Amino acid sequence: MLTDTRNGYGTIAILLHWTAAIAIAYLWWTAPDDHGGRLVVSDASHIALGSGLGLLLLARIFWRLASVTPAPLSTNAALNTVASLVKIGLLLDILLIIGTGLLTVWFKGGTVSLFGVLALPNLAGIHADLEGPVRGLHSLSTNLILPVLVGLHVLGALKHVVWDRDGTFGRMVWPRGEGV
Repeated sequence: MLTDTRNGYGTIAILLHWTAAIAIAYLWWTAPDDHGGRLVVSDASHIALGSGLGLLLLARIFWRLASVTPAPLSTNAALNTVASLVKIGLLLDILLIIGTGLLTVWFKGGTVSLFGVLALPNLAGIHADLEGPVRGLHSLSTNLILPVLVGLHVLGALKHVVWDRDGTFGRMVWPRGEGV
């Protein structure tokens, strides 16, 4: 099943979710900044993968807007609201991280290339005075906000697996048909 239904996520949504999760973890772990102790990749690779993640995130947002959203299995309205807010917060923070990453490169006069296949033109111009504050916002949203939101998301998933045992986590791992 490729598409989402009211009962579960389809293959496309599941692949977009887990591909983004793996890319985010890899980007965070290999960030070429002063994060100390992590595996470091080149700025160009980090920028290319981050820009690719931006395209993936846009695809994920468009897919969600064009698809049926599976109904929550939990009947707790307050926790469903918290879960929705955490997911929205994650998407907004990832957009902030990608946007500030692009601006950091452009403000210092660099170019953004998706592994030499596609070049993103500098839409912001050179602003050396803004590069530092924007890089700081990139770092803050990556190293403070993102881990908190990912942590809440993972705790919510664990709650569904360990406490509720309601199949919510399974819906984001295996595609389900309409009758499931």
